Amino acid sequence: MLDPSPTPHRPRISTHPPFPRILCAVDDGAGTDAAIEQAIALAGTDSRVVFAANWYGAGSAECDARAHAAVDRAVAQAREAGVEARPEFFHSPRLGDALLDATAMNDLVVVGAHSHARVTGIVLGEIATQLVHRCAVPVLVARERPMASGVVAATRAWPGDRPAVTAGTHIAARLGAELTVVHVLERDNGERRAELHAELANARALLGRPVDYYQQSGPAARAIVEAAQDDGAGLVVVGSDHRGGLSALASVSERVAHLAPCSVLVMRGK
Repeated sequence: MLDPSPTPHRPRISTHPPFPRILCAVDDGAGTDAAIEQAIALAGTDSRVVFAANWYGAGSAECDARAHAAVDRAVAQAREAGVEARPEFFHSPRLGDALLDATAMNDLVVVGAHSHARVTGIVLGEIATQLVHRCAVPVLVARERPMASGVVAATRAWPGDRPAVTAGTHIAARLGAELTVVHVLERDNGERRAELHAELANARALLGRPVDYYQQSGPAARAIVEAAQDDGAGLVVVGSDHRGGLSALASVSERVAHLAPCSVLVMRGK
């Protein structure tokens, strides 16, 4: 379904860097290559990327050498693409904890996806699960499918979801990708019509072209994942209320981050 809103008279294309300061985790996980590539793609030539790794404990000299080699390759890859990049090394037992401590100076954290279920990831303290659960800034969980395959931005038409739609629009503009706004219907949806129209109008204006628009019903996490599968998307952007404790077990954003077939960007509500 195409965006039902009227076409603006003077469209303008977004040239705004969605995340000026990007922190990218470099570890031994299978998703690290995707994380590096996607951090570079989002940075373009007007953002900078810090590639971070850690080393700790017995045999730390060997670990330190491996960490330096991996980060140096990532920095070289970024600079070859014209991206400003530098290395960062932490002496910490857990890279996830070190990344959380470093988020204050960054606008986005990028990490490779892991293969474990969400609950297992929480128990094992895996980096992607830890960051999506606790990080105060947006987190991109990277998977191999290219982001340029298409961007899906999910909204319930709440004002708190607007950062997700706006970020998805900037990224689609930067990558030259198609943008699909998926509206997850809820019971009192009629009261949110004005917000939905505002989100769609903003996306259309930033892109300077029509936006695909779909309505989905049912449990929100499942609806969003199904939309990404049907659309062949490379990236899902979803908002987060940043829940903590037991309430986070019902978090839509955390479920989507673990279940989606593509990369997932979890935005944080203002």
